[in-house]
Amino acid sequence: MKKTDSTVNYLYWFPILIGLLFRLINVQAPIVGIHSWRQADTAAMARHFALEGTPIWLPQIDWAGASAGYVDCEFPLYPYLVGQLYKLFGLHEWIGRGLSIFFSILTIFLVIRIGTRIFDPQSGWWGGLFFAILPLNIYYGRTFQAESLLILLAAISIDRLLDWKSESKFLSLLLSWLAFCLACLIKLLPIFWLGLPLLALHLYGLDKNHKRPKIEVYRRFYLLLSSPYVWCFGLSAIVICLIWFRYSYGLGSTSGFSFFLWGKDTDRFSLTMLFDIQVWSNLLLRITLRNLSIFGLPLVVFGFMSCRQEAKGQTLQAGIVGMFICTVFAMRSSSVHEYYQLPLQLFLCPLMGRGWICFESLLSYRRLSKVFLQLVLALITAISLVVLSFDYYLVERSQAAIWMPLANNIREEVQPQSRIVSVTGLDPTLLNLARRQGWLTSAKKVNKDNLNYWYNQGAEYIVGSLKWQETYIKLEESEGNHLIEKFNCNKELSGCPNPPNYTYFIPLKKLIN
Repeated sequence: MKKTDSTVNYLYWFPILIGLLFRLINVQAPIVGIHSWRQADTAAMARHFALEGTPIWLPQIDWAGASAGYVDCEFPLYPYLVGQLYKLFGLHEWIGRGLSIFFSILTIFLVIRIGTRIFDPQSGWWGGLFFAILPLNIYYGRTFQAESLLILLAAISIDRLLDWKSESKFLSLLLSWLAFCLACLIKLLPIFWLGLPLLALHLYGLDKNHKRPKIEVYRRFYLLLSSPYVWCFGLSAIVICLIWFRYSYGLGSTSGFSFFLWGKDTDRFSLTMLFDIQVWSNLLLRITLRNLSIFGLPLVVFGFMSCRQEAKGQTLQAGIVGMFICTVFAMRSSSVHEYYQLPLQLFLCPLMGRGWICFESLLSYRRLSKVFLQLVLALITAISLVVLSFDYYLVERSQAAIWMPLANNIREEVQPQSRIVSVTGLDPTLLNLARRQGWLTSAKKVNKDNLNYWYNQGAEYIVGSLKWQETYIKLEESEGNHLIEKFNCNKELSGCPNPPNYTYFIPLKKLIN
């Protein structure tokens, strides 16, 4: 038995190594590309934590004009950690990406453990391999944002609660609670998509091969409601979250800057989109392609069918139900921001691993060649690499070619404490690339009055491109002509738009005069 355990533990390294190699691709890339605006805000916080030496409860962003830029946001654990690494190794974006990769690699290990505890070592190993090679996991396992840490904390919470249920170690329960609290502080939605599988684990226990009678389920549900562990676990996490978000709301109210977590400004729920078949079909298509590389979908179905009667399989099913609830209540955000579906991978990958084993048994029973299985694995890997290459890395390379020359010029010409005006709409990517603070504005708002206002507030330059409204959205020709008219460029005015990207870097003083 010990020999078998040793063999399984040794095999953990193969999915981890594959996952590491895939995540190291483009690790040195600047923060551009898909969801660069989200990464830019996170990177700005990390930079300010390092340079300003501010505590974790005072996160700052770049688009605050002449003010310090303290912002109402989720608990900034990830950027704070990156900021501390900046102090040791210098300000390099690959450090933040490297930390995300480290968290993602640890998650592969935990996905294998979770699949092993719920099903068997083989299912767990394959689940970890799928987590290592699927495109959404790879991309958000290397981005400069908190998602990689969030998924790791969720995996820790599930794994430690599984350990507590099997061995009754109080330390495991404490670690599960701590990881759950931190996950809910980083994002509020884990209260549902992580809370439900944890409740299911409490309810169904670790029974593996038999279906509980309904009367037994009702009895255990009653015991669950009367358990002090469950109430302390859940209520204490909710209280801690309320304390932080109440403080954060006050910080945003004072500074005037927020990520719109509260009230009507959230704009997350949409009743119209909820009943729009096209929205749901697009979401399903995206999940099938980017979460599952198409061929992972039948494996999930196989895995689900094989464990639908098993008690421990209910934990994964509860996680999927929790994700569905979160999608319904944040329909608009879920349809726009694909990383909202990333937590699905914690539940889909172990099911894929179980489905793979079931599928393999079926082929063996029918004496079909295992070449077919190798072909399926090769297709999943190939689709993953194609999606990564064209949907993600190609976008990063093309946008880096456009914006990095301008950003480097700003770094060289503008003093670190000086302010600039970035004509990139609501997108702070250029501000972060330039490592400068200032104002965000759109092309339509560039006029004489605003130019005077920014200049009087301390702005020295106005920057942007005649081709781009935001770093990833094309600018309409009429708005580009509006900018040319306002700039009134001539030979005496340096930094005017030039081909091929028509970026500009114009001193405000010359425009005002």
